[in-house]
Amino acid sequence: MKKHTKALIDELCQHLGEDLDHPMCKELVQHIQECPECQFYLDTVKMTVNIFRETHKPESVPEDVKKNLLKSLNLQK
Repeated sequence: MKKHTKALIDELCQHLGEDLDHPMCKELVQHIQECPECQFYLDTVKMTVNIFRETHKPESVPEDVKKNLLKSLNLQK
């Protein structure tokens, strides 16, 4: 089974913000389709997210917390 180096993973992560038609994104999709190790990892992450969503229902954030966050991030309207 192929082991993935941290350098490779870092490189892929740097390109995740690219357009889906970007060659790196196409290569990533093809790799995931052909790599059982990556498929397993992706499936595990999806299951973890689903379990979290089922067990931790969303809660409302108080309005003053939202305002302070937006102000801190310079995203106020």
